[in-house]
Amino acid sequence: MIVEGPDHPATYGSALFLLANVDGSADAFLAQLASEFGEGLDLLFSACIGYPGPDQRNLATRLGFLRRQVIPSQTFYINTIGRSVQQIREEDELYQAIQAFLDRYSPAPDTSAREVRNAIIDFVRTTPQLSPMLAPRRGPGTLWKAIETLRFTGLLALAGVVLFWGWPLIALWLLAIRMQEAADTEFTHRAPLSRLNRLRATEDFLPHNPFAAVGYVKPGLLRRMTARGLLVPAQAVLRHVFNSGNLAGVPILGLDGVYTIHFARWTLLENDRRLLFTSNYDGSMESYMVDFIDKVAWGLNLIFSNGVGYPRTRWLVSGGARNEQRFKDYLGLHQLENLVWYSPYPHLTALQIASNEVVRDGLRGRMSNRQARAWLRRL
Repeated sequence: MIVEGPDHPATYGSALFLLANVDGSADAFLAQLASEFGEGLDLLFSACIGYPGPDQRNLATRLGFLRRQVIPSQTFYINTIGRSVQQIREEDELYQAIQAFLDRYSPAPDTSAREVRNAIIDFVRTTPQLSPMLAPRRGPGTLWKAIETLRFTGLLALAGVVLFWGWPLIALWLLAIRMQEAADTEFTHRAPLSRLNRLRATEDFLPHNPFAAVGYVKPGLLRRMTARGLLVPAQAVLRHVFNSGNLAGVPILGLDGVYTIHFARWTLLENDRRLLFTSNYDGSMESYMVDFIDKVAWGLNLIFSNGVGYPRTRWLVSGGARNEQRFKDYLGLHQLENLVWYSPYPHLTALQIASNEVVRDGLRGRMSNRQARAWLRRL
């Protein structure tokens, strides 16, 4: 993905971004990237400032370049913490295998749902490549959960102290923001149709899509501090509350409480002068925008109202994205084209991933006939 520089490229030139959501540590990912895809990195980054020249390229220099260019994201969202790519792929293989078994299975008319389930369990148990799926899936351990609970409790206590003692400053800050809002200029024009058509032409090849947008933060220390300051509590909420298949009210798909977004992140660039937002989501761009506008317009306003030209807000949360057409036009002006995008499970939606997990969990333990029927409906 290329982010174009501003009108004065001597200050900030255009930049090439590689964004990745990975299992494990970022440093391990970079080491693997430099070790296994060195020539590919050369093709991608050789035009970038500071990349080692042809005579200096080796594992150490490539890895050093990547490490120097890492930009931390202030806020990020993960659909379900602890769910790995390997788990998703294995559970999809399990689902496909069970489907193939059921295509061959011919139970008697009076066979109960529990008996069908038992036949599936026997099939999985006697199939060597599937039998490991009878074991409980790995997830965040008890110690990790305890630490996270303590961390969140501490953050809540800190927030209470800040609100109790700092409310006069918070009130002054809100008044200052409101005064600026009254004078804010919003963009009233739309992106050229040719640009929108080019962006839409890169979407909907798979059940899920990538999205990226970047915009300038409104000038002045107040707005830059507000943009960075609001991302801090947003990260705490996304990490500790919306961390298992939900994101602040974005519409549910089916009855599982599983939401359409796989990943999302907010990253401040260029000394907090720009904000880059990226995500992976299921469905069309239109439904993606409507989901957010209808359910979490206040959240969009909190973060993005600090952007130049954003639809005018009141007290940070009112107005703004609630002007649906103006918000859509604003996104059209700021959306970036994803030139290259990779998904390790291109045919799966967030709903199917979560359903496959439930299918696996249903291979263990006792079930009533009613519970077994509900479980079989997933197949």
